[in-house]
Amino acid sequence: MTDDLKDAFQNNDGDQIVPRMFASRRAVRIMSCCLATGLALGASGAGAVGFVNNRTQWDNLTAEARIGYVQALNDSLNYSFVDDTLINALAKRGRTQCLIDRNLTASRLVDLINAAYQAEQSQLLPPSAVYVLRITSICRDYINRSRQEFGLGPQ
Repeated sequence: MTDDLKDAFQNNDGDQIVPRMFASRRAVRIMSCCLATGLALGASGAGAVGFVNNRTQWDNLTAEARIGYVQALNDSLNYSFVDDTLINALAKRGRTQCLIDRNLTASRLVDLINAAYQAEQSQLLPPSAVYVLRITSICRDYINRSRQEFGLGPQ
């Protein structure tokens, strides 16, 4: 370390201290403000990168990307896990049987989301929420049948 740097990190007694640029309150405020601004700017853009969070982003996807998105969404929401609650597992079971019986392919699910986005109340929702709302509505009888088989009331 050079003598200039050593001096910057030591007080008159030779004790180690913070660098002189951090010594004044004004410098600390400026540094804090710069850090907070940098974090805010970095966090705002990073949270949405690569994700589809609204209709505009959905509309910007190609037809193939929409099908891939819906297939992945469907698989992730309907895959049963060992630690699923009974209610969640039964809903997944009902939705899956509904998808099979009604021949709801990824392409047809894309059409359902596109149709739902025509309604004004869906405009700001992410496609994942639109999917859940539509599939729950379409498959309610299947979900309730799965629930009834385990002695639970309808949804």
